[in-house]
Amino acid sequence: MARPSKIMTIAKPLIDILLPAYAPCQHFGDACANACSWRPRDGLVPCAFGGAFGTIEDVTLVIVTAEPGDPPDDANYRGGPEEMLRNSVRLFEEAMERGGLERAGRPTPFHRNMRLILDCFWPELNLTEQLTRTWTTNAVLCPAQVSGGAHLKRVEGACASTYLGPQLEIFKHAFVLALGNKARDRLAAAGLRYDFVGRHPSARVSQDDKLASWEAAAERYHQTRSKGANRINQQAHSSKGTKPTQAVSALDHPSNNGSHERSCSEATKTLEFFRSIDDHTDYSYKKGRIQSMIWFRGRKVGGYNRKEDHWYLSKKFVDECSFAEQLKALGFHFVVHNQKHAYWKIRGNRARAGFQRALTRMTGVSLT
Repeated sequence: MARPSKIMTIAKPLIDILLPAYAPCQHFGDACANACSWRPRDGLVPCAFGGAFGTIEDVTLVIVTAEPGDPPDDANYRGGPEEMLRNSVRLFEEAMERGGLERAGRPTPFHRNMRLILDCFWPELNLTEQLTRTWTTNAVLCPAQVSGGAHLKRVEGACASTYLGPQLEIFKHAFVLALGNKARDRLAAAGLRYDFVGRHPSARVSQDDKLASWEAAAERYHQTRSKGANRINQQAHSSKGTKPTQAVSALDHPSNNGSHERSCSEATKTLEFFRSIDDHTDYSYKKGRIQSMIWFRGRKVGGYNRKEDHWYLSKKFVDECSFAEQLKALGFHFVVHNQKHAYWKIRGNRARAGFQRALTRMTGVSLT
């Protein structure tokens, strides 16, 4: 898979908005006094944003979380504002590429799940292409005094007016995804728009629950893009001081597993999936009596069991790619029938999408 663009490649209008945060930010002396810490050598600075590798017009998705967590082990900010901003972008890019940060020597799941979110939106694209279309930021740019804890209302307001609002203003036509209730509530309190609310990447719910919310967000995104739908929260609401319209939230509406409409839609997507393989130079498939077997450059890697309605990946292929842990996060389960018959299986309404994401990540070659 291609590596993300090198550091300090975020779009210039974003640099202009964020650079004053490292002057340091004026609010350390007023609204955020005794609430947020400016300790660069300890990693306590405004941080945890990235993407937008191309132009502002390239960005069609803005992801907003509540605030950064505790700084990673290798966060060491020094130098002037430009160098600190460059370091912050570097940490974000490396965490996305590696699928996690380390805190106290232990990996965190946040960025691994952020990768899954991007895969929900564009399973056929590599990471660089996904991040070119995405800008990720926070409602408050500084960590809370206690990781995951509350920020004072004055801190939330100051950060929204100085940083979050101007960021969203330059992405007027992008789909805004709030991750978690805190991010949603801060956007609403500031009169800022959002289109959907999904589970936070570190939410203490099942991985299936999180994936369902992210896939629902991706589906709404593509519906909005294809239909040219009006935004749920128009900027006019913010300028008039009107409370934003309630956005659709995956936290409030359970998925319609088993519905006829959903199953028909998934059957269509499965058919489209195999049609895309027909015209691909690297992938091929063969339809057997029970299974549709998939090859990558002449080697069988997995397939779809039509009788049992599950997707599977070869154990040997997974072992060679060292991808077992990532498969667990995607919802795969390891199945052993006997010494010679073992494989990774995924089933359910999200199985085809999970299989496609896994295969693209393992081979580094998209299916479109």
